Amino acid sequence: MKKFIYMGIFVLMAVFLIVPAYAVNGTKNVKTEELIAPQFTYISLLSPGLSINSSGKATCVGLASAYNSSHTTKLTVELQKSTDSGWSTIKTWSASATGVSIADIEEDYYVVRGTYRVCATAKVYNTSGNLLETQSLYSTTSTY
Repeated sequence: MKKFIYMGIFVLMAVFLIVPAYAVNGTKNVKTEELIAPQFTYISLLSPGLSINSSGKATCVGLASAYNSSHTTKLTVELQKSTDSGWSTIKTWSASATGVSIADIEEDYYVVRGTYRVCATAKVYNTSGNLLETQSLYSTTSTY
């Protein structure tokens, strides 16, 4: 009987010791897409964003940066509207930064009813002006 009790206690201890090990691995109730970030060769940061308020004011955001302190990052942010034939760019903004500084754009634009997204494109150039990398990312869509 003692052997049965000891075996039961051992099994319970094993079960309770395993559960905290799963909690320690850092997983939380986070959406998977928030944990995955694209890895680029020369671009260290590229992030688009879009929000539209109840008045139709679209706030368009883009951030971009390079890994190397001698490279130049050129950022273009396009506000795009969904049409029957695809996506149409209705407004474009540009910014640039040198080195690891962040090229950032945050601009407002009033929109009419429809579905919109932002496309952020980063281009990284070396000191000779040669294009090293071009990447584009899209925000989630917003409907007004």
